[in-house]
Amino acid sequence: MNGILVAMHLVACQPDLLICEDMSVNTKRWTSIETCRKDRTAEMFRIQQGLPDWAVVMARCRYLISRDRRSTAAF
Repeated sequence: MNGILVAMHLVACQPDLLICEDMSVNTKRWTSIETCRKDRTAEMFRIQQGLPDWAVVMARCRYLISRDRRSTAAF
């Protein structure tokens, strides 16, 4: 899928996963899901450094595709 960039979405949550905060990597983009997944562990570790030990950090790589005018909002 040439021309479509990949973004990483990171969240930090309380141990019960009820309250989470967006910690996304807004400045980095990858050219493929595979390269994003390779960096995922390092990015999660970097985010974890500034958080309490009990925080749960989760990440997902996804294609960065903007919504067109025909698409309805999800939320």
